[in-house]
Amino acid sequence: MGTLTVARKEFEDAVKSRALIVMTTLFAVALAVLVYFQLYVAQEAQTTELRTAEDVVSWITTQLTILVPVLGTMLGYKAIVGERESGSLKLLLTLPHTRRDVVLGKFLGRSAVVVLSVLAGFAVVGIQFAASSDLFSVSVYAIAAVKTAIIGVVFVAIAMAFSTAMRSSMMAMWGAIGLVLLFVFLWDSVLVLFESFVERTPENSPVGPISALPDWYYLIERLNPRHAFEDVTPFSVDSGAFYLEPWFAGVILGVWLIVPLGLAYLRFERSDLS
Repeated sequence: MGTLTVARKEFEDAVKSRALIVMTTLFAVALAVLVYFQLYVAQEAQTTELRTAEDVVSWITTQLTILVPVLGTMLGYKAIVGERESGSLKLLLTLPHTRRDVVLGKFLGRSAVVVLSVLAGFAVVGIQFAASSDLFSVSVYAIAAVKTAIIGVVFVAIAMAFSTAMRSSMMAMWGAIGLVLLFVFLWDSVLVLFESFVERTPENSPVGPISALPDWYYLIERLNPRHAFEDVTPFSVDSGAFYLEPWFAGVILGVWLIVPLGLAYLRFERSDLS
């Protein structure tokens, strides 16, 4: 019960501070812009190409994985360190809550804010999407919404690990910024740099043999939680590697969820609150 009590308080605080409204509005606006671009701008530029609902929604989801990590990280990075600085953390622990209740409760409460913001944004924009285009598919759109929400939850967990490890909100903020830069920009840049050193285009081949890139290259790309749900092999790759199967996305995200939360709890359990 202690965990749920903390989670409810975190969610209610987000509602009172209007963080939920701000996040939902920001996400819905970004999603609306992406949908508009695909339905009107991109469609006119690709009149000769056959587009499916999966293609359109996949592109939109890929762009959203730049915004959602930012939202999840911003919600998670002050979860513990912010209350430590204000002194309210000691007060919270004088109540019948264990440190595990605090970590899990804060994670669940802040994750609920991310999930509700994402799902509400998808629902609002989805109405206009469905009314404007025959490319709309309820099942494809709903799956994309759930996947996007899960990625947001994962980044809340990762940011909370920073929140318990740092002694000041400023340090936690810079850690969070570094986290976003790593997963949103640097990770892909390093992979592109590596790929540039691999010969992939022999004579008379516009694409080059995909086998020139080893399977583990695609695994490293997929280890970025932003890309876990994506088909990281853009061309048909004949590989029996289990870690390139669709189900392995759940394993990757599960690790990114459990390990940071576990580290956050261990750090918090052993830390001095003074």
